[in-house]
Amino acid sequence: MQPAEKVEILADQDLCDHCFGRQFARLGTGLENYERAWIIYEAQEQGKDITEDLFDPDNVPDRVIQREPCAVCRGLFLDLEQFVDRVVNALERYEFETYLVGTRPPSEIVEAEEQLWEETGLQWVEPLKSELNRLIGKRLEKRLLEERDLETDVDYERADINAVLDIEKDRVELQVNSLLIHGFYNKLERGIPQTKWPCSECRGSGCEACDWTGKQYQDSVEELVAEPIIEATEGLETAFHGAGREDVDARCLGKREFVLEIKEPQQRFIDLAELQTEINDRHEGRVEVFGLEFCEKGLVEEVKSRRSNKTYRAEIELGAPIEEDDLSALSSIEGVVEQRTPTRVEHRRADKTRERTVHTISWTFVDEQTIELEIKGDAGLYIKELISGDKEKTEPSVSQVLGVDAECTALDVVAIEKPDGYSDI
Repeated sequence: MQPAEKVEILADQDLCDHCFGRQFARLGTGLENYERAWIIYEAQEQGKDITEDLFDPDNVPDRVIQREPCAVCRGLFLDLEQFVDRVVNALERYEFETYLVGTRPPSEIVEAEEQLWEETGLQWVEPLKSELNRLIGKRLEKRLLEERDLETDVDYERADINAVLDIEKDRVELQVNSLLIHGFYNKLERGIPQTKWPCSECRGSGCEACDWTGKQYQDSVEELVAEPIIEATEGLETAFHGAGREDVDARCLGKREFVLEIKEPQQRFIDLAELQTEINDRHEGRVEVFGLEFCEKGLVEEVKSRRSNKTYRAEIELGAPIEEDDLSALSSIEGVVEQRTPTRVEHRRADKTRERTVHTISWTFVDEQTIELEIKGDAGLYIKELISGDKEKTEPSVSQVLGVDAECTALDVVAIEKPDGYSDI
């Protein structure tokens, strides 16, 4: 079909400029649909052939009498500024750099358009919804710059905020995407879990056992780190994504990688250097953070899947006296260790035997029943079980090699291998 043939088919439809021009939207570039309509009108008046070459910005006439709203769009394009007003008002509380705006036209308009396509065909057509989205988006970008000095870009992949204008219900629905902050932390105090830990009695609903807080532990690394950031962003809540985790009673001194997710933030233009200082000052001696920076969503899964070698320092109490020379036997632990799922985690981990490597082990004799070990091992190596043997579920173990009971009384993660690009953290 040639453009002229389609113009003939559309002749009796009595369409407005937008709806008429939209039937030729894929012809030419740098044109709005109503300009395509004006080009056709003038060509008809001048008796010119209507061909694909005609759809050029140079052919847009200077003055055109616009047609009245038609039965397809029902005057929607006359209300563009009102639509933009609604979106601007809905976005008023939020800071953002990228956005995406969409529309949900009334069902009768969608049906009228589909009926038109059945009669005239889909060649060169742009849906009404696409044109509305584009025109509202252009006006929105201009208004945000003029009224809020907010420079924004459209992002079709993962915008900071998505706005959908439901025209029929006269409302704007917002999807505010999370703000993601990457960094590293040290946990300097024992007895703090990495993330929020619901009360084991009430599962978070609140009871006497947890003093009605709903929490097993009153603080967590997540909450201590998130507290100033939630205040700054006015976010709804957080999620903490760590590269592994240390036991509640273990300290982390090796700078563990994490991503903090702030859900539905109202403020995004925050100073991370200032917040890092505030976190470290506010929680001095408990938690400290390093290298805070904004990041993209893809980094969350990368961080959660990290398998980094770690170095631990463990204080150990022995069940019977030993001589310092006896500790030389510990070198035999270096190499492959077989660990069946530990007793303390078997309720939440599959029961199977895993092989892990102890890369190095060194020792300090404190007294005849107290020693200190430094152990570098694979990710996933259970250190407490490497020490106790866990009723022979870990072999070899410190207890087995020394021939005495051995219990880890204090554990620190002192080094964690860093991903490329973060060796100076």
